[in-house]
Amino acid sequence: MEQVENLMILGANVLQIPLIQQAHKSGYYTIVVSPQKNEPGFKYADLAVYADVRDEATVLDYARKYKIAGIVTDQTDLPVRTAAYVAEQMGLPGIGYDTACLFTDKYLMREKCRELGIPTLKYKKVNNVNDAIEFFQTLDGDAILKPVDNQGSKGVLKVSSNEELMAKFNLALEYSKSGSVLVEQFVTGREFVVEGLAFNYRFENLVCGDTHYFDIPDVFSATTRVFPSKADHKLVERVKKLNQDIITGFGLKQGITHSEFIVTRDNIYLIETAARGGGVFISSDVIPVLTGINTEKFLIGIATGTQKEPPVVCETGRVCCYIAFYLPVGEIVSLDGVERVKNLSFVHRHNLDEIHIGMKTSAFTDKTSRKFVVVSADNHNQLEERVEFIRTTLKIGVLTEQGVERPIWK
Repeated sequence: MEQVENLMILGANVLQIPLIQQAHKSGYYTIVVSPQKNEPGFKYADLAVYADVRDEATVLDYARKYKIAGIVTDQTDLPVRTAAYVAEQMGLPGIGYDTACLFTDKYLMREKCRELGIPTLKYKKVNNVNDAIEFFQTLDGDAILKPVDNQGSKGVLKVSSNEELMAKFNLALEYSKSGSVLVEQFVTGREFVVEGLAFNYRFENLVCGDTHYFDIPDVFSATTRVFPSKADHKLVERVKKLNQDIITGFGLKQGITHSEFIVTRDNIYLIETAARGGGVFISSDVIPVLTGINTEKFLIGIATGTQKEPPVVCETGRVCCYIAFYLPVGEIVSLDGVERVKNLSFVHRHNLDEIHIGMKTSAFTDKTSRKFVVVSADNHNQLEERVEFIRTTLKIGVLTEQGVERPIWK
């Protein structure tokens, strides 16, 4: 009887469920690691390990204990370094620890871009407010504070004055594991997101999309991401070319990539890039709808060394997006349309199961408390109609201090 191999998966939130499910389909015994015991992904795991996914030494100990055949993660930045570290230490396929650091440290990311001759916005890494103010005063305008090594827009804050910087700096610092904050020139413009794939150091752009943000102060979170982009073809090709140069220059051996760019005054700047698939099910659902690639199967294949050639991209001609909303602070008192939306044939995945009558909602400052739905269509016009149908069908009432309020879509 053939022995079942162990596959370690880092992360157990709702976004890792597709990866865990595919691991089972591929015949692996799944060892799922996360510090939160109530994470939904654990329901699908063969073995649950409760550990910080950023604790490289501890995760390595578990990996050796269970003699894993591969280690993988997706749709989350926090475990990327750990996955690379464990793979490197155990001689398993991976991207290499130094490369993982480039993709998970916003300062190193920008330093590498400069080394490659790629224009960047003005920036400086600091670990105290005095240095932050000194650099801020050299900028002609606003700045944005970013913890150098966090995810989900946690601790990302815009500042317009010395006083505002002093008031917000410690909050940004709290979210940085390394104790450093990136102070960066703030610009506005059209934003793009690009998903790509690397195999044996050869990189291919998969799809470029448009990003639209909530109009909420200090909440740097997308209300929708639409694929493919509706922008001018030449502009899209420029963005994709820049992404190609960055990923190739960073030396990524294998994996799915997720990059974000901003175009201002005809200049294109990298916001950030990641050596993992896009969150909100972009990796697990949007990419397959548009390209025909089984992303999870590919990720498991490269993590275990069983993927012998790059997957074939088959452009489907379809369009896809995710739409997201926040719930006002209060208590959910009415809920209608949720089941109808969940059962729509063009809805691929969602996190609406978390919502229920009596649920207390809290203040939101980052991406992690969004509710979202992944939607597909045959063309952009049909997609817009379906998105509007979902927005009008979902009737959620939240009792707040001001009375009953509805979801926040913009």
